[in-house]
Amino acid sequence: MITSWFTLSKCADYFNGHYRDAVLERCVTFRKNELRLIFHDRKPLIIHLGSPFHYIVPASFPLSERQRHVRIFPELDGARVEHFIMHPNDRVLTIRMKDGSALHLLFMSNRGNVMYTLNEKQDLFKKARLDVSLPEISHETPLFFNSLEQDPRFSPYWKKNISTLLGTDDYREILDILAASNGDGTGQRFLLTNSPEPYDPDIFFDHYRSFIFTRLKEMQFRKEFDLIERRLQDELENLRRKINETRTMGSGTLRAERYRYFAETLAACRHDIPPHQDLFSIPPPFLNERFPDRIPLRSDRTVSENIDDFFKKARSTVKRMEENELRHGTYLLQYEEIEKAYRAFREIGDLRGLEHWKSMHKIISGTEARDNTKMQRRPYKEYIIEGDWRIWVGRSAKDNDMLTFRHAAKSDIWMHVRHGSGSHVIIRKEGKKEIPKNVLAFAASLAARYSDQKHAGLVSVVWTACKYVSRIKNAPPGKVRYQFEKDIMIEPHGED
Repeated sequence: MITSWFTLSKCADYFNGHYRDAVLERCVTFRKNELRLIFHDRKPLIIHLGSPFHYIVPASFPLSERQRHVRIFPELDGARVEHFIMHPNDRVLTIRMKDGSALHLLFMSNRGNVMYTLNEKQDLFKKARLDVSLPEISHETPLFFNSLEQDPRFSPYWKKNISTLLGTDDYREILDILAASNGDGTGQRFLLTNSPEPYDPDIFFDHYRSFIFTRLKEMQFRKEFDLIERRLQDELENLRRKINETRTMGSGTLRAERYRYFAETLAACRHDIPPHQDLFSIPPPFLNERFPDRIPLRSDRTVSENIDDFFKKARSTVKRMEENELRHGTYLLQYEEIEKAYRAFREIGDLRGLEHWKSMHKIISGTEARDNTKMQRRPYKEYIIEGDWRIWVGRSAKDNDMLTFRHAAKSDIWMHVRHGSGSHVIIRKEGKKEIPKNVLAFAASLAARYSDQKHAGLVSVVWTACKYVSRIKNAPPGKVRYQFEKDIMIEPHGED
């Protein structure tokens, strides 16, 4: 309810008390869906019109000159604020300037925008088609509504639930409660309920601002918590697989003994073996019930070379077993360490606790200090589009394996050219549900660009979730199988 008509109207009261006659130096944006109004002698105002929700608050810190930003509405440079006022029947907060220009802040769900007007001229912050009627208004504009159902300032949701939330269904009483409320942000919603103290714009705005910053911190905590949790779960699953793969079950020992038995038996019977044989039947005195009674030979090699081959296989098997045993012990220790860290991680309840946990587990959480002298080489090249969509492109065949099976999450999107070789491309979802079409197309063009079809006009690129991509046993690095894929025809991305 932080963008309800009544909440925004109270925000206008606050801004009229603190920003009247303020001189606007410039309007800038450096983050998608966010406009900043920089004033000469007041705190900048942040107007946020994207996810997770819309809001308007003074900035806690000034905009750094080093931050790359774009100037918006340059005609407003030097304008002086006359007053803030709400439109009578819609969630439009207008900042009227003394030169006759105005900024209309449209807090309208997914159509949120900022409109600049001066006489017949108008311009939009977000260049989108927008059909909004903005009649001339003033503080004297009357409001005549007779019932909750007729009042357009209430959304359908609030018309349905307001009587339950406020404990009354009397329209006039509801309006009185809303008008006298200082706001309550103790739950998941910011509500205008009965307040113990008389309404005061400053008290109200303290509650409003506190709710916004608290919710943003909670959402930041949840997003980062979920990201690290997925990373820990994936790493534990990966270690469980490695532990199972390196577990010695006795078969390796038996195989080494068999190779050694074959080599020793051939050495004892070498004078009885004709040349160019591909199979040798072991004489009864040398039979061992634990092993086969015939020895496979390579007919293109001498008996001595076959003997050496079996001894080498025996030594190689023993060596692999020893290496596996060492790796197995290392994986067990790593699993125990990460599982212990994960148990502590599951007890975290807020952002401060998360930051403390990260400082104690930098390697596990992937938050190594930036000044490390030995930074781990990344097996991918990274592109960032639309501000927060990260796209990874594998650098080589081995890097493709690392990228797809070690760095990417199961819910990420995997891409590759349909008929040919090239880089694996990953679109990082990081908790997001829907991938914009332009992000999907850009990633596909990268998959085409970093393939053997980069000079073609149109290239077929397949994409699917990473969880549907798997290795092919004994195949070269980068070779995978996939399922539930979709196709996209795309031109290769231009030269970097």
